[in-house]
Amino acid sequence: LLDSLRREPAVRGVVLRLESPGGDGLASDLLWRAVHVLAREKPVAVSMGDVAASGAYYLAAAAHAIFAEAGTLTGSIGVVGGKVDAEGLLRRLGIGREAIERGANAGLLSGTTGFRAGERAAVQAAMESIYATFTERVAEGRKLPIEDVRRVAEGRIWSGARTQQVRLHGSYRAVEHVGG
Repeated sequence: LLDSLRREPAVRGVVLRLESPGGDGLASDLLWRAVHVLAREKPVAVSMGDVAASGAYYLAAAAHAIFAEAGTLTGSIGVVGGKVDAEGLLRRLGIGREAIERGANAGLLSGTTGFRAGERAAVQAAMESIYATFTERVAEGRKLPIEDVRRVAEGRIWSGARTQQVRLHGSYRAVEHVGG
């Protein structure tokens, strides 16, 4: 959709309405890339709903302007990861499991084992890489030094009004009322 809006001559600018607490890092990055490409050719503004955090804020960072109400929950520049280990539960229920695995991290995504020695390190490294990219995207899009972004990131959630005060904005504007 964003690519077709970019190619459509009659479309002179795009307003994206974001209402999301976030989600998958890959999906967020793919959407960021689509907004970034669109924004190179046409003005892009983001209108945030009640909640536009984490992945939603990630892709909003590529827009020229971000608008939010004072009470919009936003920010949450961070990465959460892990996995459930249901091995004990399955044992109590009398359910057996046997896996045949090949490779050092073959059980990485298994829901019936905890992290093994190298798996935890692999997940940690992946999360740190995603977090670095996230903060870099915000710094670039909001035209802020990376140190300023890191100072207010770490998964913190801000109101729209407070987001403006901590400078996660560039051209960000918190407004009391949107609409007419």
